[in-house]
Parts: sequence; structure tokens; C-alpha cells
Amino acid sequence: MTIEKKNKHRPVYSIIMSVYNGELYLKETIKSVINQSYKKWELIIVDNCSTDTTIDILNDFRSGYDNIKIYSTDINSGGPALPRNIGIKNSGGSYLAFIDSDDIWYKEKLETQLDYVNKFSLICSLANRVDENGKKLSSEKVTSDQIIDLSVLARKNKIIHSSVVVQKDLFLSIMFDEDKFLNGLEDINAYRRYLARNGDGILIGKPLVEHRIISQSLGSNIVGEQRFVKGIYGLTKSMIASEKYDNILLSLYIKIRSYIKYLIVKKLNRIKNVWWPNNLKE
Repeated sequence: MTIEKKNKHRPVYSIIMSVYNGELYLKETIKSVINQSYKKWELIIVDNCSTDTTIDILNDFRSGYDNIKIYSTDINSGGPALPRNIGIKNSGGSYLAFIDSDDIWYKEKLETQLDYVNKFSLICSLANRVDENGKKLSSEKVTSDQIIDLSVLARKNKIIHSSVVVQKDLFLSIMFDEDKFLNGLEDINAYRRYLARNGDGILIGKPLVEHRIISQSLGSNIVGEQRFVKGIYGLTKSMIASEKYDNILLSLYIKIRSYIKYLIVKKLNRIKNVWWPNNLKE
């Protein structure tokens, strides 16, 4: 199903959102995009076969905005990679901006990042973290901008998906990996490959986003932990098997793989009837 209205002018930003059963926070998220101080954007939302009132909410918004496009997957893909790729393929902007369906952009987000797009291949920012009720869990202090490269990602993933802007023409050769083994880690996998091919990014030293932490999200229960473990392992295999990386990165991810196997064995010893992925066997 496609619900679309034509834009009179080509947007600078194409904003990509994947949503599944997002009724709790979707309105607030979309409003934070609509309220951006910079107005040359289109919002492309891809519904991943929601079973709640998500599509009704989307229909309410699309009737009043020519620059909001809505698509739906034919079947639930089990993760956000496919919906995001559908959105990218149907985008018309020069730059891609990403937002999760429960996060919030501050009003100056796109305008601030526009100052960096001709200097860096990837632009992200700090993010304040909030809980399900919007209560702040952490507040980032304004600091200096920081270069983001593979060595930085090896130490700590500082890229919040909802803060990212990339050049569309460069990202088209990357896209999000739709392998379900990477479920939950398709973001960092894509950005790692993107930076490896296109050079350094920049972390803007002030928060432009509110990132929502859901208590029942990935890793908060046993099933979530298993998804996260499998995703980390898939990311490790992808990194080692793909492009050339220095010895530090290679060593780091080999160690991660070993630790993941240890975590899985530990879970198996505690929980009955836990599925053992054949992919994890040597």
C-alpha cells in the first residue's frame, strides 16, 4: 500500500522512519519533524505491518502534509532494515536523515547539521536519554565536536541512529543489511561500512535528539539478550569477512565473538529449551 502526495520542490533532506506498532510515541515523533526550523525536507514513513492504530495515526498526518509519504511492507520483516531500505529507495533528497518512531528531534536539529554536510560524510550528535514517560535519564553537556572514525567506533559506539545524516548518493551503495542475524545491530553495521568507504564523520558536541529507552527493549529480557547476542555475533562475522581492517579492530571483534559464545553457553546452562543457533558452531 502506498499513500503519497507529490512535492512541488525537491527536498534537501529525506527523513527515513521505520515503524511497527508505534502508537504510543508516533505522534510526538512526527510533530518533532514537522516543527523543525529548517523546512526543506520530506518525511518517508514505512509501516512494518503494524497491528495497532499506527496506520490510522499516519493517515491523519498525511492528509495535511504534502511532504509526508507513507509506505507499507507486504509482510513484517522482523526488523527495521527492510523498511528503512524501502524508504531510502523512494527518497528524493540529497541527504538522508534517520529517526526512530519513538525518538524526538529538537527544533534546530536539521538546521544545525546543514552546516556540516559539505565537510563530513556522516553527521551525528549527542542525545539526551528519556524513559517511556519522557522523564530524562541523562542530559548531555555541550562539548567540542569530535571526529568519528572506525577507531572511535571500536572503543565505543557513539552514533545514535536518530541523530544521523548521511549523503544519499554515498549511502545507496551501503544500505542496511537485511540479514536477520544482524537484527538490532543493523545501524552500527551500516555506519561502520559507510565510514570505512567514505571517510570520517563528525559528532556534534551538543544534543539535538531525545533518545527513548524502553524498559522492554532489546536486552532487557532473556529473549532480547539472545537477539542482541546473535546480532553482535553476526556483526563480528560481517566485519571480519568484509573490507580490510587494522589489527586492532580485528583483534577486538574476535574477542567479542569469544565473549558472545561464553554468554550463550551461560544462558543455556540456566534456561531450558533455548534455541542454539547453528551459525554459532565452529
